[in-house]
Amino acid sequence: MDTLKNDDKLTVINRSSQYLISKKLILKVPYFEKMLSHDSLESTESKVELDFDEKALKLILHRIEHGYIFIEMDCVINLCTIADYFGMDNHLINECLTHFHDNFSIEHLPVIIPQVTSTSKLINSGTLNAFICRYFTKIVNTSVWLDYPIETIEYICALDLMIYSEVKVFDSIMKWVKSKPDSRKSYLKNLLKSIRWCHLEDKDLAKIKENIYVKSSDFDPKLCCRDKSGCNCSTDRTKQKYFIAIEKLDATNLRVKVLDKNFFLLVNQAIQSDESMPLKLIHDEHVSDVFFDSGRKMIRIDWKQKKYRLLEAATFQSHFTKCLMLISDEQKRQEHYAVKINNPLNSEQASESSLLEADDKFILVRFYGKQFKYWAMPTDENIRSHFWLKGRSCLGTVLDNNIYMLTDRLELIQFKIDRKCEFERIEFEKYREKFYSDSLLLTSNLTNDKVIIIEKSTKELFCYNVKTEKWSSMGRISNCDSGSDGKTKSHDLIAFTSTFLSMDAIKACLNMNSNE
Repeated sequence: MDTLKNDDKLTVINRSSQYLISKKLILKVPYFEKMLSHDSLESTESKVELDFDEKALKLILHRIEHGYIFIEMDCVINLCTIADYFGMDNHLINECLTHFHDNFSIEHLPVIIPQVTSTSKLINSGTLNAFICRYFTKIVNTSVWLDYPIETIEYICALDLMIYSEVKVFDSIMKWVKSKPDSRKSYLKNLLKSIRWCHLEDKDLAKIKENIYVKSSDFDPKLCCRDKSGCNCSTDRTKQKYFIAIEKLDATNLRVKVLDKNFFLLVNQAIQSDESMPLKLIHDEHVSDVFFDSGRKMIRIDWKQKKYRLLEAATFQSHFTKCLMLISDEQKRQEHYAVKINNPLNSEQASESSLLEADDKFILVRFYGKQFKYWAMPTDENIRSHFWLKGRSCLGTVLDNNIYMLTDRLELIQFKIDRKCEFERIEFEKYREKFYSDSLLLTSNLTNDKVIIIEKSTKELFCYNVKTEKWSSMGRISNCDSGSDGKTKSHDLIAFTSTFLSMDAIKACLNMNSNE
């Protein structure tokens, strides 16, 4: 190293760019210090060839020379990756992490997607894809979707999106194409290849084939043989909605069970409380956020670590608001309606709010005395002003385009979102004697068109079929576990809800833990 003079320069060639930088400065970087401290070709020729994103490397070299860097979203992941590869101090990496998590929104997907890989430092493709898949139906309901370039649309539509029907992917593609038909019609034929045609219902397939844009694209969907194996349409994206039952084992431990639409048990896992779990909005793919208690609580489950963090009202409200800011659209965050209802609650002054999830939006609802209000994709101010919890006077859920509220008077009220909250009461006298207002849970599932009431103490399930407008008893959950003394124990049911989950990610974690 004594042979190196302070004014010696190192030539750095990166793709189409070339830089000269002081060896004295660059030797402070572990990667270059190791390289130039040995009799390597780079050391003797004072030249090194690299292959990194050009803008990100230029910024890195500028920081080495001048101690200054300007971080932007279009290179933040590349910056973090290079800094980690070079073994630089953690300060820059932490600055990149902070900038990303403080500023990311769905508007940045076109510049973030090209930067991620399966091993990128700040956020990898698995984590980003899990976020996109989970909130796809919300993303396409924004004006931001219409401004994405074709590369972003192609990338997103090819993922294992969490959807109720492949029609949603088709509708999303058409929404994008129709916003600028003259310049985008030429992309339609290729985009249609991202639809997994064999998972469409016959009636939907026939309707799509008659679409004027599809006809003009000269696209002929190739269907897999539906009754044979070897389907080349990969995962059935429409089968990622599951029921989750959460039971209390003791003061801190819970048991979480994942059930399919027919209530067949898929996962039965004990999880431990961990209040130190981070609340990053874009989290690892083996982490799930589940809203429950009619949109008043959230549980974050880490399937890999077998841990959870429970978010009560105040923390949940803050987290929910940040989530809205991430995926919402200011142009659509003003819609709200109010209606008056005679004697919906036992108390004239009772007030209750819920933050509910619909297929394509989040909804804030509030009962106050005789008045019911809802806000589609509410603002931060809406939530601060109207998300009040002063008891448990009603339960809520969303199914298709309707909000269902079960009051403490044991009345189920349907509010029609597309008709400015026009409402009607749904009778269920046949089962009323089985219900106690403080021992009920309410959920729904679009895949079977059912609003479901769960009686926590008996664990009986009752459903209202919105298509047939009929009530029926669905059965009872019997889930006694054997304790260490050999006796069976039935645990308290604290949540039963329907949510999207990546079963592949969950089972991969459970299999890994089993192997260990």
